[in-house]
Amino acid sequence: MADVLDIFRALSDLVRVRIVRAVSQAELSVAELVHVLGLPQSTVSRHLKPLRDAGLVETRREATSVYYRRGASLSDKTLSALVDAKFDRIERAAEDRASVRRVLDARKQSSREFFDRIAGSYGALTEPGGGWPALAAGLAAGFANREVADLGAGEGALTLLLARYAARVTAVDISPEMLRHVELASEREHVKDRVRVAEGDLEALPLPDGSMDAVFLSQALHHAARPRQAVAEAGRILRVQGVMVVLDLARHEQEWVREQWADQWLGFDLDELTSWMNEAGVSPFHTERYEGATPELSVLIAVGQKVSGKKIEQETSKPKKRRNHE
Repeated sequence: MADVLDIFRALSDLVRVRIVRAVSQAELSVAELVHVLGLPQSTVSRHLKPLRDAGLVETRREATSVYYRRGASLSDKTLSALVDAKFDRIERAAEDRASVRRVLDARKQSSREFFDRIAGSYGALTEPGGGWPALAAGLAAGFANREVADLGAGEGALTLLLARYAARVTAVDISPEMLRHVELASEREHVKDRVRVAEGDLEALPLPDGSMDAVFLSQALHHAARPRQAVAEAGRILRVQGVMVVLDLARHEQEWVREQWADQWLGFDLDELTSWMNEAGVSPFHTERYEGATPELSVLIAVGQKVSGKKIEQETSKPKKRRNHE
């Protein structure tokens, strides 16, 4: 904090008081301050220097623009209360507040007009969240400090993403070579201390009952000999109130995947997945179907919460058509 005499000297001018009040309301550029105060830019710039020296305002540079905001000296609660309350009684307080609001409204209007203009074609300009990897990382942060299992982990793309936030991620796969890739990748990504690998079958997981806060079955079920049993095992290792996330292919007729991708099953129906989850004591709360990269291969997602160790009764007693995946 600057010397108290420097602070009060800096505040001994009405223009400077108005500047401090304005940047306390919002971060403003010099051009915006000129608009709010109704003064020449040279006058505003001249008064900004003593305010900077006294720590009453500070700057942030963005390309060629400089923005001003409340400075460190106003972290003092007594001084901040004086600026926020007493100074509001000084000349032009209401007009300045209204001017700042108009500046902020103009910013919003500019964004609104832009998005109105490109509505319907925004997807051609950018990707959600600044890119799918960034969006996925943001979603993975929802599992911070949790014990998570990635079942059928493959080379560990999902494992590594989750490990950036989770307390620990256990990658389970039947292939020791895949798990070796996971270990090497976790070391490269500096998350080795939060990644554990476990060789094992999805239908007989090498993990204890109720040991996980979340389990993922991502594009793994169609490789399982008995997908129903794999879901049951995922439910077994899940703690009560834990979350199960299943992503897999919707039922399709592309026989070539058996030979080229070693698929055991040609996808599933949502009612099958939710029925298996219920049997595992997991209550689905979100299910959806998404179109895949090719029209022939769509993706199902089913998310549920472990509510008990017992089978959950179906909402309807009407029998559903089932395929023999057992």
